[in-house]
Amino acid sequence: MAQLSIGDHVSDLKGAHDGKLVDIEGSTGYVMQSNGVEVEFPLSQLKPYEPPKVSEIRTLSGPLRDKVLSPAQRTLLASVPASLINAIAKSYDAGSDGEGSRPPFATLPESKRLEAIRIYLPTLPQRLLASHMNLVVAMRDVAKS
Repeated sequence: MAQLSIGDHVSDLKGAHDGKLVDIEGSTGYVMQSNGVEVEFPLSQLKPYEPPKVSEIRTLSGPLRDKVLSPAQRTLLASVPASLINAIAKSYDAGSDGEGSRPPFATLPESKRLEAIRIYLPTLPQRLLASHMNLVVAMRDVAKS
């Protein structure tokens, strides 16, 4: 059991409650939570507070998960010219609703980047797409699979 003192930031062993240790009476610790509610725990059930570990990037719509791309999808993603990537990234980033709504295009995992390219590619000006119609067709076909 960790040595705890009044004033320490503590949590219960499950991590469901945390707050400031305000009193110790025998083997009971009294914890004042940030919402003003005081809860009591056996001292053996308290530990020094550890902030939760963030294991995934979250957006307003939920966690950002990466799927493993097939070799064909990887080849398709690698075949997109830098000029188109830049135009799509600019369009994608301009559509963000502000802080936290979605991550910038440059930080997207490969599967999300491929999806964004597939969605934004048809919206680019015709002068950019004219010489890349095979790519447009390949992106349309990747959506069907």
